[in-house]
Amino acid sequence: MIRDGRYEGQSGDLSVTLRVDADGSGVISADVFRTEGRRYLASARTAPGAKVALDDGRWPAVWQASPANKTTGSLALDSAADGTVSATFVLDAPLNGLPARTGVIVPVEHEDDALRPLGLEIELEQGVPAPSPVVVEGIERTVGGCLRAAGFAVQEIGRQSSIPAGIAGAWDDSLLYTMLSDLMLITGDASLRGRAWELHLLLLSRAAIPGLAGVMFDADGLLQRQGAAVFTAGFAGAARDQRIIRTIVHELGHALNLAHRFERAVGRADSTSFMNYDWRYLGGGHEADYWRNFAFTFDADELAFLRHGPLTSLIPGGEPFHSVRYWADGAGGHSPYAPEIPFDGYRLALTAPEAGPVFAFGQPVFLKVTLENRTAKELRVERWVLDPKAGPLELLVRRRGAPQDETAAFTPIAQRCMAAMDAEATLTLPPGASLSNNVNLTFGSAGFTFAEPGEYDITPVLAIPGRDPAGEPVQWLVSGEPLRVRVAPPQGVAEERDAEVLRTADVGAWFALGGSDALGSAKQALAEVRERRQAEAGTGDPVVAAITRTAALDAARPSIRFTDREFVRHDGDPEQAARLLDGLGAEALRTFDPYTAQQTAALADRYRDAAER
Repeated sequence: MIRDGRYEGQSGDLSVTLRVDADGSGVISADVFRTEGRRYLASARTAPGAKVALDDGRWPAVWQASPANKTTGSLALDSAADGTVSATFVLDAPLNGLPARTGVIVPVEHEDDALRPLGLEIELEQGVPAPSPVVVEGIERTVGGCLRAAGFAVQEIGRQSSIPAGIAGAWDDSLLYTMLSDLMLITGDASLRGRAWELHLLLLSRAAIPGLAGVMFDADGLLQRQGAAVFTAGFAGAARDQRIIRTIVHELGHALNLAHRFERAVGRADSTSFMNYDWRYLGGGHEADYWRNFAFTFDADELAFLRHGPLTSLIPGGEPFHSVRYWADGAGGHSPYAPEIPFDGYRLALTAPEAGPVFAFGQPVFLKVTLENRTAKELRVERWVLDPKAGPLELLVRRRGAPQDETAAFTPIAQRCMAAMDAEATLTLPPGASLSNNVNLTFGSAGFTFAEPGEYDITPVLAIPGRDPAGEPVQWLVSGEPLRVRVAPPQGVAEERDAEVLRTADVGAWFALGGSDALGSAKQALAEVRERRQAEAGTGDPVVAAITRTAALDAARPSIRFTDREFVRHDGDPEQAARLLDGLGAEALRTFDPYTAQQTAALADRYRDAAER
């Protein structure tokens, strides 16, 4: 009488969405709401480790209202002779308004064979065809089909609009963010600040960063795992469509809070899931093996999470990216594929601004990160090895005095996925040579990294795939010394007023993206802060310097907006950008880390040359 699928029901002031998946993941799960306003209360699933059989009737369950608010209980299903089905929930402790040790009985009706709904909007740049279905071993594979196999009922949303070819030249994070924000506001049904089963994807030609295959955005309060982009210029040959389908589903997987399989926290480089890279498979050098074994699916723990994870952990607009350890929550514990082995052949270090490791409250936190080859031979590394948006660099942040388990890895608001590990994607570091980059830790997917005044320790960690002397896959682990920084409290009433501006989500995203036309209110508010502080303290004020630098980046970039169902481009203004940066003297540059200061001076020269041409 009970079959797999999604059920809906209501009893009194409670509404329930029930998912029965006995033949798939062997899990039953539910989301519980207040009927009025459909206000979310909690999610439940049968306890990990026990594959359900529908004739059992009652199972232990785990309940969650938020990552920090959980309890245990039970879940039971009963079917009557007339075909009706009832779900009975019992919680061992009160949870978000749900009672303890009281059976809550809700009659439910089968709504769909799919377990969760998902609206999908895909916008194409002119000249970029959507991938054709591919037939592998007699089975037709499409983006929608792959998502349906994962348990989703996929529906098209929005009103498709063709993006003019070449309108951006090459797409950077800021342009992508603006485009996705515009399209969601105009064509989507969901709010940028709300949770909804809706995803928006741009299918474009070329990215500004060579080798970039896709980007997913997750900014606290703004475009939270709701939008992504895929770039097709790097895909060619007979397997083009197959690779594009895999990449699209990969980026949508990120938007549903799935991590890369190869990364250090997950440690499953042996996976043939959508969420692995072919060139990362088995530690690298096994691309052909990956594609031979790739079955257009996710791994079992990923499927269980997509089908039965707590609503807020999964739904676009919900919990921050990479905040859920679904790979370690099942039965049997977590067994990484490649062990971590310390490697002292590299030196990894963070450098504070020349002015020192003390930051004004609200000042963006830029640091220099350096990787040095300390061996006697050449070492090859990924070109993006020091980019936390794309590479293996982790930055672990812990407020001084906090328990060790409160250390958090910084997660940028843009997650970049790279297409291949070829000669152009690597760099050679001779013995004694080093590679540097800057890292902007101001604002990530979980919000402001340094939300409160105080001292923080920041530790860089790098996990590089390789093989041990016996040829077995390992992760070479390089840890740098912690850098301690201090965030000062606001100095007086004026800075407290500035802090109200500097600590808003759109301002944080504006700094993280290097400006964005979609964040015009943040730009205007910061211009007023800059004007006041500059009049009082000059351009050497660290907040003024940071606002000025980002405003210059924003001014130099072309603007593309989608209004009245038309894409409009406005060219950047390098002359204005040069004027802004020319106003930053030596004192202002000292407020940046050495790498950012050097790059800022170089940008001023480049903008000046562009304005003169």
